[in-house]
Parts: sequence; C-alpha cells; structure tokens
Amino acid sequence: MTEKVNLKMTKKPSDNIDNSVYINVKDFLIKGPVGDTETIPIHETFEKSLDPENTLRSFEGSIKLTLLEEEILAEFSVEYLAKTICVRCLKRFDREGSLAFERVYLLGRRTAADGELIVGKDFQIEVGGPILEEINFDIPMKPLCKTDCQGFNK
Repeated sequence: MTEKVNLKMTKKPSDNIDNSVYINVKDFLIKGPVGDTETIPIHETFEKSLDPENTLRSFEGSIKLTLLEEEILAEFSVEYLAKTICVRCLKRFDREGSLAFERVYLLGRRTAADGELIVGKDFQIEVGGPILEEINFDIPMKPLCKTDCQGFNK
C-alpha cells in the first residue's frame, strides 16, 4: 500500500479565479505508482461574473486524481451557487447546481495544444478554469426562478 500524500489547493495572485486555483501534484507523482489515487477537497467563496446575467458565488466538492502512464485523470464532483436572472419576471435568484466531469492533464509536455491541459514544470495543475467552464455550460441560457413563473402577468 502506498503512503497517502497531502494535496491542497493553492492560489496564485490574480483577479481572475480561472487562472488562480491550482493543485501541486509533485508528491503525488513521486510517491505514487500508476493507478494510485488521491482525493482533494475543494471550496471557494467569491463573487465572479460569468457574464452580464450570471455571477458565480461559490463552489465546493472534490477532485479525485488517478495517476496513469503519461497523464493524470482528474474526476471532478462540484456543487455550485450562482446568482442569475429569471427570463420571465427578470428577478435575480440563486441557482444551485451540481456537476460531475473529467479532465486529463498530460505529463512531460512544456506547452499545451489547443484544449489540452498539462502538468506545469512547477508540478501545478490548474483546476479553476475547467470548473468555471463546466459551470458556465450548466447554467441554462433561459433560466427560470421557478418552473411555473408567470413573469410580469401575475
């Protein structure tokens, strides 16, 4: 049985959340054999504008990392809270959502091609961008505060 590694989220100074949430995986890569896994809890609270109508307020969950031959598989499980606008009554309301998705981080690459994620030379993997991307896709284009919202004709 392998020794468990203590992985934590870190932040790099930035005004933009998608460029500031990282996990250092150096110990995980050094100590772990292929197939080894580690789960990292994640939690962020902030006000981040996704677009003019939607503001992300927080997310939390976990990321399960699995070491493969030349990559790390990251399995995300995320719950989020966003403030959005109902398209019928135009009131702002909180929308909760929950997501599960995967990303692959390539090992041993200096630069990433379009859409690829890599483990940086500092052994950091950036997780804020993929989380924001998936949350953005999850929020409906025409959100409703409740399914039977009557809009202005109440």
